[in-house]
Amino acid sequence: MPPTGAPPSARVPFARRLVLHKKRRTAVASLGIGFAVLVVFVQLGFYGAVRNTALAISDHLNADLVLISHSFVNLTDTGRIVRARAYQAQADRGVAAVLPIYFRYGYTRDPATGQRCRLFLMGMPLSEAAALPPLDIPDISEQIPQLAGRGAILMDEITQPKCGPTGGDDQLEMFDQATPVVGRYTLGVGFLGDGSAITSEASFGALLPWAYEPGIMHLGLIKLHPGEDPEAARMRITQLLPEDVRVVAREELSSIQLRHWVENTAVGNIFGMGTVVGFFVGMVVLYQILSTDIRNHLPLYATLKAMGYGNRSLYRYVLEQSWIFAVLGFGPAFGLCALLFPVIHSLTLLPVFMTLALASGVALLSLVMCSLAALLSMRRLRMADPAELF
Repeated sequence: MPPTGAPPSARVPFARRLVLHKKRRTAVASLGIGFAVLVVFVQLGFYGAVRNTALAISDHLNADLVLISHSFVNLTDTGRIVRARAYQAQADRGVAAVLPIYFRYGYTRDPATGQRCRLFLMGMPLSEAAALPPLDIPDISEQIPQLAGRGAILMDEITQPKCGPTGGDDQLEMFDQATPVVGRYTLGVGFLGDGSAITSEASFGALLPWAYEPGIMHLGLIKLHPGEDPEAARMRITQLLPEDVRVVAREELSSIQLRHWVENTAVGNIFGMGTVVGFFVGMVVLYQILSTDIRNHLPLYATLKAMGYGNRSLYRYVLEQSWIFAVLGFGPAFGLCALLFPVIHSLTLLPVFMTLALASGVALLSLVMCSLAALLSMRRLRMADPAELF
């Protein structure tokens, strides 16, 4: 900005001219910032995949309320619930149905290739699942009758190729038992496993006898009558049941899942720390660039002070330079990740996606990162003394 009182025609894009004055230096600086922004993009992309993993099952449960054990940790460590608690909950006037459901890992082998994989297996009683499908996703309810055969499973289409067939008359081996694949659905479970599968309660018990106990369930999906207030029903059902179980809203179950995956697992913490590292790397890189540039142009800044420019105007010029570098670094990083994320998803089947929220968040982080670097480098402007020019 010009000194106070200068006509608008006298304004000069000083920050832009400083950035463009040495194009090689600007290119190197932009590459450094772009690399840091790329690191932030990738880390937050995988961090988002961790969140998507946490919600992959819970956000699709076909329930208004969920019955969980007091020892529940997450969907891979559910604890045990006495099956009678489902019948007690169904005694409430607002409850339409309660579906017992079972979760454990099943390790399979493709007979054609010999490759092994880990499926997140979900089991449920067929008679009750016909009225209340466990997952609110397309193509589930009409396929449930096909699970009547011994060991029959529905297999997730978003499953690692090594897991073998995903439909038709194909067959897998699970713990050395024949497991016909009688249908498929589309879900995707991210880091939770190589894929997922659905089977009947009887097949679940036959395939995983150590994980199944008659009279015990892992979770209870509660469906309310239309128009029922979920919170009022939750409080009534809680009063009906003993303290060995909890009744939670589906949203609360998702919150428990998020807390476990994002805060309590190494994978969530790694990507969170990676984002912080990328942020500080970019800030340090730009601080060094701006600090060196200010030192090299101290006579120029002193001249501007002698002409009547105040410190606030000079600080603004430095901030504007940092914002220009933020834009120059963000653009290529965004473009590269927009191309890279679909490739990562297709190769790994992890839920890594470029979203508006991710792009906006990284753009904001880039501006904050570059602004902080500018604020730190401004201390050198105090050395620009007009008296040293004479």
